[in-house]
Amino acid sequence: MLEGRKNARRLEFIEFQLTWRGRVGRADLQDQFSISPQQATNDLSEYSELAPRNLRYDPRQRTYVRDERFRPRLTRGSPLDYLTQLELCAADYRNRSEIWPDPVPQFETMTTTTRPVARETLQLMLSAIETGGILEMQYVSLSSDDEEVRRIAPHALANDGHRWHARAYDLDKERHSDFVLSRLDAVAVSEGGGEAVPDDKAWNTLVTVKLQPEDGLGDRQRERLEIEYGMDDGRMDLTVRKAMLYYYLRHYGFDPRPVRGKTMRNVSSFRLAIANIQEVEKNLERRS
Repeated sequence: MLEGRKNARRLEFIEFQLTWRGRVGRADLQDQFSISPQQATNDLSEYSELAPRNLRYDPRQRTYVRDERFRPRLTRGSPLDYLTQLELCAADYRNRSEIWPDPVPQFETMTTTTRPVARETLQLMLSAIETGGILEMQYVSLSSDDEEVRRIAPHALANDGHRWHARAYDLDKERHSDFVLSRLDAVAVSEGGGEAVPDDKAWNTLVTVKLQPEDGLGDRQRERLEIEYGMDDGRMDLTVRKAMLYYYLRHYGFDPRPVRGKTMRNVSSFRLAIANIQEVEKNLERRS
């Protein structure tokens, strides 16, 4: 609906304000986009034509307010749309005058204190991914004191909810692995020297984790948990890359380490359980 419209962002802004603030006026558009009063009026009129049931003019407030029949037309209307704006502000990617919530509520976000990723390292990493080159690097591993220059063929970036990793083929160990970007000091990118880089089957394979409320919950607790996770008939199917399975399990409160013999405990801090635990355990493929 917005394809090709030069004022697409301003129309989305109007709907954002109606969704989360309940009203929007000409001055809001002028302040946010530094446009003329006439342009702001035109934008409001255009939105009213696109979604006539979403707003009505309130002469008492002298502004447009959300109509009772409101339904998002140009945006998802998801709470993530709002909360992501706060996260951008918290991470200093936007200042308070640049984000759309108005007024901005008091908020706080968790931050992870880690060694920053060097700009040169990320630049070389992106170059290697784009060209299919070999990245020479020094890597500080927690499982080894070895800090010699290593050679990897990266092909993707991944975030585990805590840190960014490079997904790459380790030419020395002859296997695909994850490398924490903040522990990596890139040295140079070179063209492949004829080394065969196999497909990353774990990255390209999808695995389904079937989550459900843990046993022993009361009916009310189970119902609330199903609502919280948007479960369908008491089940939520989570489809993830096999290479990311370990991280997703941790994200949902499980401990994927083999803490009972060689099998992970089917216990989550979020009161969840895995219905297909044997399949999930098989796909973890832990390394010693």
